[in-house]
Amino acid sequence: MQGQGPWSPLRVRVFRSLWIAALVSNVGTYMHIVAAGWAMTNLSDSPTLVGLVSTMWAVPGFLLALHAGALADMIDRRRLITLTQIAALAVAGALGLLVWIDQLSVTSLLIGTFLESVALTLAAPAFMALTPQLVDAGHLPQAIGLDAVSRNISQTIGPALAGAVIAVFNPGAVFLLNAVSFVGVVIVVRRYRPPRSIGTRPSTMNSAIGEGLRHIVASTQLRNIALRVTIISTTTASLAAMLPVVARKSLHVSANGFGLLSGAMGIGSVLAVWVLPTIRVRTSIETTVFGAAAVWSAGTALFANTAQLWVAVIALVICGAGMMAMLNALFSTFTVQLPDRVRGRGSSLAMLTVWLGASIGALGWGLVASAYGVSAALTAAAIVNGIAAVISRWALPIGKVLPFSVGSHESG
Repeated sequence: MQGQGPWSPLRVRVFRSLWIAALVSNVGTYMHIVAAGWAMTNLSDSPTLVGLVSTMWAVPGFLLALHAGALADMIDRRRLITLTQIAALAVAGALGLLVWIDQLSVTSLLIGTFLESVALTLAAPAFMALTPQLVDAGHLPQAIGLDAVSRNISQTIGPALAGAVIAVFNPGAVFLLNAVSFVGVVIVVRRYRPPRSIGTRPSTMNSAIGEGLRHIVASTQLRNIALRVTIISTTTASLAAMLPVVARKSLHVSANGFGLLSGAMGIGSVLAVWVLPTIRVRTSIETTVFGAAAVWSAGTALFANTAQLWVAVIALVICGAGMMAMLNALFSTFTVQLPDRVRGRGSSLAMLTVWLGASIGALGWGLVASAYGVSAALTAAAIVNGIAAVISRWALPIGKVLPFSVGSHESG
């Protein structure tokens, strides 16, 4: 279909500007995460404290996701994004300054990590709810795919850049670069003029969260998609959880080899974004999700049962493509069916289902691997994912996807 290519949303000027700014900011964020862990190793030899850095980063996502979604529907999303980006800038800048003046402590690093994550958690649903205002419904799947590509690119190059900067300077330089990375987002968002909002906004946090949950639960389609995202996140979490173990014990690779394996999944995701528009034109959502589940399961089974690096890389490219296709099809369908007045809350709930499924899955498949071995656990996850895809298609049908007109769009 003409004009529906994988990069077509970038023709919309405001989406293009925000995508580039967000890419820079995402790279800064992944650099920050690496620098925070490294900074803690400079402060303490305790594995517990080093692990606590990751915990402080993760906790706000679970505690504040629904509240963040409510805020995205209660106040001007541009203002929310601007305030949270400025707050994140201030926290990162403060951590950088503390490192440079040699005053960073364990407590300040943990508090700063927590506050940085709070700011970005509060911004996430507003970003997700803003995307359908920037592009029309026909380009929404591609736009969501490009957002995922941004995260994959950032997750790949961010840690490498952080390591290079730390080697030349120190973690403080990374924190300061991360602070600067938020400036572009603030500028783009402040310049954007959204269409006038129609309808009343919720007045209190509790009523906003309650209304959002009731809307999702009352809609069979939205409820089924949310449940399917949770199931998919639970089964596919096995791969991310087991990847370091397979890399070290089965493939016997170094850190560079592990980076190659991680990057392979990102390459698969980008390839999926490239071909998904064509697939979506020719097949239904249900067929796309089912086929993508089969692709992921095949790739995971292959990865679980090989001891050769080149085969493992190919398998992970396949897994990355299948994972992207499953989640892109479901998320774009979920998002386009949400009225604008609850889009922030709906987006936050979808985000929470991914985190919930991934947390449960990582723990559960880890226990299976401990009992039966990593290869057996990954093979079982591949089988379970395939069975879940068959059952979900019957028990949790997506149903008819209705076109939903959103926003106004600038081209050029």
